[in-house]
Amino acid sequence: MRSIWAGLTTALLLVGLATASWAQNGLERFDKEIKPQLELKKFSYASGAPLGNAGFVLNDVVAVIPANAATGDKESTVKIQKVTVDEIDFDRLKKESSPEDAPRFAKLKLEGITGDDDMFAALKPYGVPNVPVDVALDYRIDTAAKVLHLNNLEMTLRGQASIALAMVLEGISDKTDASTAKDDGRLRSAKLTYDDKGLLAKVVPPLAQTESLKPEDVVKTALASIAGFAEPQGPQTLQALDAIASFITDWKAPKGPLVLGLKPSKTAGVDDLDKIMMPNALTDLFGFTATYPGTKPGAAKAGK
Repeated sequence: MRSIWAGLTTALLLVGLATASWAQNGLERFDKEIKPQLELKKFSYASGAPLGNAGFVLNDVVAVIPANAATGDKESTVKIQKVTVDEIDFDRLKKESSPEDAPRFAKLKLEGITGDDDMFAALKPYGVPNVPVDVALDYRIDTAAKVLHLNNLEMTLRGQASIALAMVLEGISDKTDASTAKDDGRLRSAKLTYDDKGLLAKVVPPLAQTESLKPEDVVKTALASIAGFAEPQGPQTLQALDAIASFITDWKAPKGPLVLGLKPSKTAGVDDLDKIMMPNALTDLFGFTATYPGTKPGAAKAGK
C-alpha cells in the first residue's frame, strides 16, 4: 500500500511541475503572443515585469513605426516611459483568434508618451509645449448581457489639461462592428470630466485670430448661444447650464474641472437627439448634469 501511495505522490508532483512549466506569466505571454504581431520596424523595452498571468509592466519602451502616409512617408519613433497592463484579453489578441471578436476587457496605462511625429507637435503653433502624454483605458464587455462598461478612457497633456470619459452602453457585444455601434448602442449613463490647467488660455487666442476675431468675441458668441437655449428652461436645466457658462467665462483660469453627466430616464440612442431642443428635455429625458466649482447662479442667461 505504501508503494502505491508513493507512486501516486510522485505522479502528482510530476504533473504539478509540468503544469507549472507550461504556465506563462503576463510578460511572457506578451513577448510570445502579442509582440510578434506588432507591425513595427522596431520594438524594445529596457526592463519588464509580470503582473500575474494577464498583466505586465514595461519600462522605457521604444517603438519605431515604418514610413506610411499617416506619418508623412517617413519613419516615426514613439517613446513611452512606462506601460502598465493590469489585465488584457490575451485570448482575443492571439494571431489565430477571429478578427470579428473584439477583446472583452483591458485595463492599462501608458505614461510619458513622446514622439517625433508631427502629431506630437500639433499644438506648438498655439504656444503649447511639446509635453509628455498619459493615456489610461479600462473597459469590460459583458458578453452575455451585451453591455459595454467603459470605466475610464483618459488622456492627460501633462501640465496643460486632461479629459476623461466613462460610460455604460447597452446593445454592445464583443461581436459588434464599430461602424454599427452608434446604431446598436443605447446609452445607460455617461460622465465626461475636463480639467484645464492653462490649455484654453493658450489655444483660444490664436484660434480666434484665424477667424479674425478677438478671444472675447468667441466667448461672447458661446455665451449668447447658451443664453438663447436657456431661455425656456426650468431650474434644474438652468443649474447645469450655469456651470457650463461659468466655466466658459473663466476660460483664462478655470477654478476646477467641469464635469458633465448623462443618465437618461430610459436608455437613449442616436435617434433620441431630435428631442434635445424640447424645454427641459436635457435634464428630464437625458438626465443631464453639469458641475463646476466656480459656478455662478444666473450665468446661463447672462450672455443674452
